Amino acid sequence: MGTTHEKQLTSNPEPGTTQEGWKRKRFAMDEEEETTNVLHQLIDALEKNGKLLSSQLEAQNTNFQLDREQQKDHVNSLIVVLNKLADAMERIVDKL
Repeated sequence: MGTTHEKQLTSNPEPGTTQEGWKRKRFAMDEEEETTNVLHQLIDALEKNGKLLSSQLEAQNTNFQLDREQQKDHVNSLIVVLNKLADAMERIVDKL
């Protein structure tokens, strides 16, 4: 009878070692998978934000460049007008 009792012990391991062990491993794997998934989502969000920020900075740089060119054109136009005004005043002074 001792051999039958030994067979029962080997076929029925201690409670918690097999099923609970698998549950723990499965839970740990699920938890690890969830963490990995969250990390991938975070990386994707950061990459998307980086691309959006880069696009925004490029657009802003383009707008600043256009503003500088427009200001330069305004200054040049103002210089032309002031030169014409100076020439007109010079002619008026010459007539006096």
